[in-house]
Amino acid sequence: MSVDSIVLEGVSTHNLKSVDVSFPKGKLVVAVGVSGSGKSSLVIDTLFEHSKSLYLGALSSKSLDMGDGDYQFDRIAGTQPPVALRQRDGGLSNPRSTVGTLTGLDGLYRLLFGAGSRPVCPACLGATKPDLFCDDCGCFAEPHTARHFSPNRKEGKCLHCDGVGEIVDFSLEKIIPDHSKTLREIWDNADPGTFAIPNVRKVFEAMAADIGLDLDTPYESLNSEQLERVLHGSDTVYTIKVRKVTNDFRFEGILGFLQRSYKNTTSASRRNAFTNYLGKEPCSACAGGRLRPESLKATVAGHAFHDFQSDELSNSVVRLRASLSSGGLPPQVRELAAAIVKQSANIVEVGLGHLHLQRPVATLSGGELQRLLLAQHLASDLTGVMYVLDEPTAGLHESDTGKLLTSLRRLRDLGNTVIVIEHDETVIRAADWIVELGPGAGARGGEVVFEGRFADLLDAVQSPTAAALLSSAPTRTKADLGDGGWLEVRDVSRNNVVRQTARFPLGGLTCVSGVSGAGKSSLVAGVHDAVSRAIARRVAGVADDSADVAGADALDEVIHVEQRAIGRSSRSTLVTCIGISDHLRDAFAASADAAERGLGRAQFSPNVPGGRCEACKGLGLSEIEMTLFKSEFVVCPECEGRKFQDHVLDVRLGGSNIHDVLSMTVEDALDWFEAQSRPKAVQALTVLNEFGLGYLQLGCATTTLSGGEAQRLNLAGELLKQRRSRTLFIFDEPTRGLHAADIRHLLTLFERLLSTGNTIIVIEHDTKVISISDWVVDLGPGAGGDGGRVIHCGTPETLADNPDSSTGQYVRRLRDDVGAPVPRAADADLTAGRAEHAPQGAAPDLRGLAELLPLAITVVAGTKRHSEQNGSTPYGLVIGSLTVVSEELALIGFLVRARSTSWSAIAGEGRFCVNVLDEHQTDVAAALSQGRPDSRFEDLSWTPSSNGCPRLSGAFGTIDCSLESAYQLGDHEFVLAKAVSVDMNPKEDQRPLLRPGPADSALDAYGWRRYDDEAGVR
Repeated sequence: MSVDSIVLEGVSTHNLKSVDVSFPKGKLVVAVGVSGSGKSSLVIDTLFEHSKSLYLGALSSKSLDMGDGDYQFDRIAGTQPPVALRQRDGGLSNPRSTVGTLTGLDGLYRLLFGAGSRPVCPACLGATKPDLFCDDCGCFAEPHTARHFSPNRKEGKCLHCDGVGEIVDFSLEKIIPDHSKTLREIWDNADPGTFAIPNVRKVFEAMAADIGLDLDTPYESLNSEQLERVLHGSDTVYTIKVRKVTNDFRFEGILGFLQRSYKNTTSASRRNAFTNYLGKEPCSACAGGRLRPESLKATVAGHAFHDFQSDELSNSVVRLRASLSSGGLPPQVRELAAAIVKQSANIVEVGLGHLHLQRPVATLSGGELQRLLLAQHLASDLTGVMYVLDEPTAGLHESDTGKLLTSLRRLRDLGNTVIVIEHDETVIRAADWIVELGPGAGARGGEVVFEGRFADLLDAVQSPTAAALLSSAPTRTKADLGDGGWLEVRDVSRNNVVRQTARFPLGGLTCVSGVSGAGKSSLVAGVHDAVSRAIARRVAGVADDSADVAGADALDEVIHVEQRAIGRSSRSTLVTCIGISDHLRDAFAASADAAERGLGRAQFSPNVPGGRCEACKGLGLSEIEMTLFKSEFVVCPECEGRKFQDHVLDVRLGGSNIHDVLSMTVEDALDWFEAQSRPKAVQALTVLNEFGLGYLQLGCATTTLSGGEAQRLNLAGELLKQRRSRTLFIFDEPTRGLHAADIRHLLTLFERLLSTGNTIIVIEHDTKVISISDWVVDLGPGAGGDGGRVIHCGTPETLADNPDSSTGQYVRRLRDDVGAPVPRAADADLTAGRAEHAPQGAAPDLRGLAELLPLAITVVAGTKRHSEQNGSTPYGLVIGSLTVVSEELALIGFLVRARSTSWSAIAGEGRFCVNVLDEHQTDVAAALSQGRPDSRFEDLSWTPSSNGCPRLSGAFGTIDCSLESAYQLGDHEFVLAKAVSVDMNPKEDQRPLLRPGPADSALDAYGWRRYDDEAGVR
């Protein structure tokens, strides 16, 4: 057995067919395959769970949790301590669980403020002297500790909201969304069953007449006294006659009536009507800061605790770095501040700089949560660990994928094994090693289709992944936007989206795109609420003349299909999930055999006593209770896994008993149900088969479905509901968890919905899906505070030419690369580990660099191959005579000394970054031109570039390169390298650092510039 690999033999977990596979240690390994092929069964359910049981069991005799144990294999060897970073859908719904508490940054900030801030006066909240005495009030302040900045401690939390920061109450923004409406219009447009009931309206009109308030006055024109009367009422009692009943009433005000009625009503329908007006409002005492006033007033370097909680992490990093460099922080907390900066920077690097610490974890997507956990491990500096990640690019914009890859490479370069389950093409291309499961899903999968490098994958004939990568982009016939109507939603405001307007073609497919955190979900949620409200008013017969929605009269219903888990009950099966279990039981109960035995439909249910096996209660599995360990399940010895008693199994219909039918695949069951004249069941199974789920067994538990299978089952379930047309469907990242080969099933679903007169809005990152949509609403340009604006509302073709859109860049690249040949393995140079590091795509444009490079002082920076003792070591050296050899082939060339230890270390890795120095970096050039540049380089400030190599902070520009060839020229080597990406975006006042030389010196015929001081050639 090789000590350099993790070896698995005879793995038979779930659908795996006695698989033998190995994962190289210390590499970035990507597991690919169609949805349901067995990736999670192999990597998570077997390798991770077994490794967890080994290491938990080795900790001590008290470690009794030995893992889930639901795996089957012959042998696993060479495993490492495991860490799984998963996309969890539940378990983090506590409103007090925030980004800050999850990452531990809250605790660090509490320590920072507990030790570095001076308490304010508890009476006047003014500044105190060093002895904590307030001259104005004559009292002492209490010394600060970390507890004074915790919303969960009595010393720090706001007493009004109990440290939550929000209070659930009726929201004026929901009750009166348009302040330009008159009082009469507000009452006319109120939801039925709320304050619009006749007696409340009549008493309001009586009060308005009494105080001289015109009902045609706009709400925004009311003075403070009138506003108080409208919202909170008056004490005057009025005699009101409604129909034949006369009573005395006092107008309580809109808010007063809603609050009392909501508390006292017993009607579910009225309570639901009131719920539409409920919202979470910031606590009036702490303004959402969650802390008591004394804690909120304390500052460190001029910033309050809440400033760091409410601002984006990217801004907080800049603020703390500035305080550290300026010396504005107290000495006792500088090291703590540096630790906060390091951990926050890791979060920014994985594309989550738009998050703020007080954001609830429950609002994070699965991909955001997993990347947040990844950032924590980047700061831990653990080595020798096996990291397992489940689709970390889920919910990630293409522009941020490079940052994620840099983080994964950092984990790998620390000496860890990184195993990623992924469908994203960019991640697959960047892998050191690829393992593909397949070729199909379910029973048609479970085999190793391919093991090797990416270049070899493209030649794998049996690989569905290779076929998807080499095939052309999907196509569809787009809708004619000139003939249809439009849905327009105006002034959408939610989270970072403020008063934005968007248009959507009715009967078309619209993609809502933008970088992660740009506000896509917020915009779509606003659209959903506005359209739902308009439809509800129309159904209730209430006139809707609101200006926020136009075109909603063409819609009858809004359906939001979210990413959600299917029922996790052990009794939840495919037939119960799609609603055909009743058809199955009815078919058997109506048979002649059942009538002869006196059996009804209840006897054919595994959940009801009478026909089920009572030994296993119809589960087919028997539980073996372990005194110390987790219970194990084995096939029931009584029914042998068939779930029913013998007299029920003796009933046959069409030659099969009920266990036989539940064991059928969807494809096989279609013929059986058709023969039994069950059209509803046939319709449901036909839809599943069309969406690529024909291999699933009818009786399979939903707990065994993969993420992609569960998602398609959810989508198919929506299609099976009785809707004909005029429905707005909203999908939240439907391609998440889908293999490229499975996206065609999703597009089939879309076409079926569109063909019957429905409208689709999709939140999407997949560039291929965006490019074939009818319409695109793109948000940005950035995330968080830098986003939230509709920067494009048009066709994908016009999006590709929008210079402000990050999404447009990738749509344009996809458009321009159509038909371009994909490099085959025979064309790739895999020597010295070079080609696997080179990103694929169009060659960078080097035309602007040909004149600059021979003049500029540049530093080639890379890393030494990983060592178990020292990890990844950065190296850098100054290069002379650097020039563009070929603009078309994106080749550059330079000379180095043949005996340069720094260059030898860099060349061994096969990739590096050329840093063009800024004119203010003369000290960097001097440092790297003397002594040992490898050791001096460690003292410089640098960050990983797009290919994982060191980029010097403040550089004029960078060129990421892969090594092509090196030729011996006397004491020097001529190096030929390929530029894989160019980043030349200097600031307005930034200029490159140029070499000294004769002013009239010029390039020779070969593009070289000679200098007297050849010592600069390193």
